[in-house]
Amino acid sequence: MKRTITGKYLLILAVLMLVISSCNKNLRPATVIIVDPVRHYYPVLQGEMMTISFEIENTSSNPLFVQEIQTTCGCLVARNQLPLVVLPHKSTPIHLKFNTIKNTGYVDHFIYLYGNFKDTTCIELEFDTNVVPRADYIRDYEQLWHEQATEAGTLRDFVDGMPGQKGYYTEPTNITPRTRTNEEVQEAIDRVAF
Repeated sequence: MKRTITGKYLLILAVLMLVISSCNKNLRPATVIIVDPVRHYYPVLQGEMMTISFEIENTSSNPLFVQEIQTTCGCLVARNQLPLVVLPHKSTPIHLKFNTIKNTGYVDHFIYLYGNFKDTTCIELEFDTNVVPRADYIRDYEQLWHEQATEAGTLRDFVDGMPGQKGYYTEPTNITPRTRTNEEVQEAIDRVAF
């Protein structure tokens, strides 16, 4: 009885060694299709978060392994767990998050995918957009002063008056007001008239 159990173990061990040794450990290249690898997005407001997704399809019979995703800016972050595995004849999205807070104007970013691609080790993706600053990014002097005055408190409003109700003031002089005659008024009008 003991010989049969040992014989079974030896047979199982031999079959297992054949299976392990017959496995090909080489990573074969995979062909891919990426939907719209170069994109032009509509303008966005500065400070908004933009989500970008590129669909990658494995068109080969070999699994695709994306080992690394590099971007040209720290404001662009890949959200996929690496290594990204795409099974044969399947597709998966590559999700990116773009923070526009530090960009203004035209921006053009590149994304580099590294993996077992056929004929290359790197695939380049590209997108561009215009980041538009918000309308209130430039304030004139009166707006800045009003913000400072508002932050300082309301005591100034009680002493100086409310902003829209101040009217005007004049310099004190020693001239006393006098009444003008109709002739003096007509002479002043004639001097100014063209």
